Amino acid sequence: MGRRSVALLAVVAAAAGCRHAAPPAAPLPAGWRTLTEAPRPFSALYRLACCGHRGLVLTVRGDGERLALAVAVPPGGTALSAWVGPDGGFVRREKTGCREPLAPGELPLGGGASLPLDPALAALLLTGRLPADAREVPLSPGWVEAASGGYLWRAQVAGPEPHWTRVVVARSGGGTPLTVVRRDEVGAVPHRLELSVGSTAAELDLQAWRPDAPPSPPAWLSAPPCEARP
Repeated sequence: MGRRSVALLAVVAAAAGCRHAAPPAAPLPAGWRTLTEAPRPFSALYRLACCGHRGLVLTVRGDGERLALAVAVPPGGTALSAWVGPDGGFVRREKTGCREPLAPGELPLGGGASLPLDPALAALLLTGRLPADAREVPLSPGWVEAASGGYLWRAQVAGPEPHWTRVVVARSGGGTPLTVVRRDEVGAVPHRLELSVGSTAAELDLQAWRPDAPPSPPAWLSAPPCEARP
């Protein structure tokens, strides 16, 4: 990891500490490297709170390379669907029926809000994993760091069963860091997550989880593109 990456990671961690005070970290638990195993394809169902709304339903299917998601507003049905790959993707909003392009590293949540996540990073967060190149931070007991895929990553890891409790991620080119806090201590897969970046905040409450086949491109990708707005 170069000096620039280390410096940026230090800034990210300092910013997170100022905004989200945490107790002193314990040393890394034995076996923490099991968290660096690649996530397997999965599907999940969450209760989502975001953008001034609660009680939303989020469905996700991912495999670390592609991600399919849908946000529903009960009882009205699906509000938006998204298909995301490493180089970007598309979102289809129910009211328009057309598809809009997504920039790489953008994950829509509805209401105009989005998170700076690509499919690989989203899969790691939702499965409770760490990047394959994660390594200990010598001057910060209990923390690991990584720089891969255009992101700089720091995570606090606890035990005795290894799991991360807090993750701070920033794009290597700059921008506001994303902070993710895990609010449960049971099992490898996080059940309650709080995510914040800038003025956007979201809460995920896991309802169902299962291993699944890799996601397939949805039929709505054939929908016409939305007209360019003036």
